[in-house]
Amino acid sequence: MPNSNRDFWDAHGRVSLVWSNPNASDDVLISVALLRQPNFHLLLDIAAYFGLERLQENWKNLMNGIEKRKYPEEIHQLKRAKPIVERCLATMEEAACLETQN
Repeated sequence: MPNSNRDFWDAHGRVSLVWSNPNASDDVLISVALLRQPNFHLLLDIAAYFGLERLQENWKNLMNGIEKRKYPEEIHQLKRAKPIVERCLATMEEAACLETQN
């Protein structure tokens, strides 16, 4: 992982996100934040740092991968995370639209 992003992830609990892989990529860390620990403030910080588009794209790829693999544990995690993540992303999109209108 590039050092510049390591500071961001360390400030946001990288160790608790993927304690077993200290060299996890940004995309892996974003996926874990979306699926295992979705909360608005963490996702908002990720969107501010990496861009809302990257967060949205990672979410789409994550959902597609889980739906293709059909592993019961992942499907359960997705069902739990989906309403939270989609509400967060919708709120961020709405804020971004309002910002561009002003």
